[in-house]
Amino acid sequence: MLQVHDSAARWRSYFEETCANKISTLAASWPKQISFAIDFAEIQAWDVPFAELILNHPRVTIRNADSVLAGMCQESGYDAQPRLRIVGLPPDAMHRLRDISSDEVETFTTSEVIVTKVSELKPRIYNAIFTCSTCGNTVEISQPNELELVEPSECDENAGGCGRSTSGRGSTRFELRHSESTMIDNQWIEVQELPENVKPGSQPVRLSVLAEAELAGKHVPGERIRINGIPYVRTLKRGGAKTPMFDVYISMHSSERKNIPLEEIEISPTEIADIEKISQREDLVELFIRSIAPSIIVGEEKMNWIKKSLVLQLLGGVARKYGDGTRTRGDIHILLLGDPGVAKSQILSFMGRISPRGRFTTGGGTSAAGLTAAAVRDAFNDGRFSLEAGALVLADLGLCAVDEFDKMTADDRGAMHEAMEQQRININKGGVSATMPTRCAVLAAANPRDGRFKDVDWGDPSTYLHKQIDLPPPLISRFDMVWMIQDSVDSTRDRRIGEHIIRVKRTGVPEHLIESGHSVEPDQLLKEQMFTTDVDGNDVLTADFLQKYVAHAKRTYHPVSDDKVMDILVGHYTEKRKKMDDEVNSVSLTARTIEATLRMAEARARLFLRDYVTEDDAKQAIAMDGIWRHLANDSNINPADHTGVPRRAQSAERSIQSIVRNLGRELNGEFTTIDVYNVAAEQGFDEDTVDRMLRNIQNRGDIYAPSVGVWRIS
Repeated sequence: MLQVHDSAARWRSYFEETCANKISTLAASWPKQISFAIDFAEIQAWDVPFAELILNHPRVTIRNADSVLAGMCQESGYDAQPRLRIVGLPPDAMHRLRDISSDEVETFTTSEVIVTKVSELKPRIYNAIFTCSTCGNTVEISQPNELELVEPSECDENAGGCGRSTSGRGSTRFELRHSESTMIDNQWIEVQELPENVKPGSQPVRLSVLAEAELAGKHVPGERIRINGIPYVRTLKRGGAKTPMFDVYISMHSSERKNIPLEEIEISPTEIADIEKISQREDLVELFIRSIAPSIIVGEEKMNWIKKSLVLQLLGGVARKYGDGTRTRGDIHILLLGDPGVAKSQILSFMGRISPRGRFTTGGGTSAAGLTAAAVRDAFNDGRFSLEAGALVLADLGLCAVDEFDKMTADDRGAMHEAMEQQRININKGGVSATMPTRCAVLAAANPRDGRFKDVDWGDPSTYLHKQIDLPPPLISRFDMVWMIQDSVDSTRDRRIGEHIIRVKRTGVPEHLIESGHSVEPDQLLKEQMFTTDVDGNDVLTADFLQKYVAHAKRTYHPVSDDKVMDILVGHYTEKRKKMDDEVNSVSLTARTIEATLRMAEARARLFLRDYVTEDDAKQAIAMDGIWRHLANDSNINPADHTGVPRRAQSAERSIQSIVRNLGRELNGEFTTIDVYNVAAEQGFDEDTVDRMLRNIQNRGDIYAPSVGVWRIS
């Protein structure tokens, strides 16, 4: 049976038989290249018992491997000390963080985690050189423990020393020679288990990881990595005294980045074939609309359009990078503005759960740091600043659902601007300077300030959109679509919604039966199925299969557009700009509209599993863009210009201002209210409207009243 002390000889045999040339190349390039990576499968194919020995006794065997590598480099004439890095550990070495217990201590394990926090880099002595103050003899001691400096207890006579100890009569002392000691970089990393592995109602498990040498400084908060390491324990101290309890840490041996989009979603070849087949259905769009939050009523025109937009958000457009270093986002941001009780939170909860890498949070209980990122103090008990990722960073390459978006403070909302458009955040605080990605779609919901939206009164600015919600226009402009959901009274509609709610309630399983073990979670019963039915008996995709469809579409298909698509989108944009000159402020329709419609067209192409955007995709995207604007206008609120001023009010003010400007030129800068009444009446404006518009123009400082009923141009 192979023993630990035999590992050095086995390593030499392995290196000489399989990778001697690579080691020679490594020795020649050291210290530019200081690590030598080997896939565990290669070791396992060479010698299975030896591979098992590495898994069970990693610390000693890997230390022996480093010694053998250094010896082989010296034999080649190079003074190099490379480190072995083993990657690709087998599935039986995979453990979730919450499953790492005393059985896994000092064994080789691998876990898929999210980096939530990192400390700054610090040097640590790896091999310490001490000098005896009495005789000057030097002693070299390895320092395996990052929490404790191991010092010599005596000056060894056999090594040419004086034989004195550090205690008792005739004692000596040792001085640490920093310049001659070997030092390596050291960094603490806090990792958290993947959100999809966290049980409902439980907190995600976090562990501290020690990264050394070239592994330090390699990762930033928000990254998804597979960490290969060795769990170890340290005594838990209370009040400075040791206890029988231990804290578990992980010594990182190697890591593998997992930020490939949706890689964690496993899809079998059979499921891919099923996905391709479903994409050919004639009712594909309707199937997806029914599958988005099936418990929310389908059949109402506005809700159908909202769900259709959520389908496009799940799939998203294509993010692209360019030669000048710039990047354009592919994620679609959607804002739901609505009265309480219109299922906004239920939609957000479903989307946060169904979207791969989805996160759900609330604006009222989350600060800017909780949404983006922060530099926090005392993260690893050293009193220094370290980076900690927020919800948007943790949802990188996924979706972040933010409820109560209007409850955020002004400072917190300010942090959202860069995170949503540039899809990155910059942290500069306490000596920490870093940039972290926030490449996620944002689905936000906001309520009116007074509980319900009021009908817009053109003469009362407090009823305008931007006055009824606590969101500034620049932030609203970051959203590709803004949906207004009003809880209007309609007996037929109310009855239909009420019956739907009752029918949905009947299909649920009592929670007590699930918790007592008499029944199972309903979603677990549908885990391996593609279809289920809603309360109306229509086919809908199961949540699990819907997630796989989205993952397959996003990581396989990257649609491109041609000149015909460009002509359609640009033609729509320029035509709308012409009309906006006459109807509303033209600044409200910006070049972002083209990007938004292109993203929607690309998302629709992905829905049908195509690598190209068709003319129909472009027309449907234009229709979607027009529908949300039209529906908002039907609600007497115009989010198209992101100002909240009704269209007719803007048109009236522009017309009156034009009349004032013309009268000022004709009458040498001074005119009366009666003059304005006469001209405005010819254009269909009554006197009350004229009075309101004159007050607005006066408040802006464009005119003033030297006497009652008389106006002058400022």
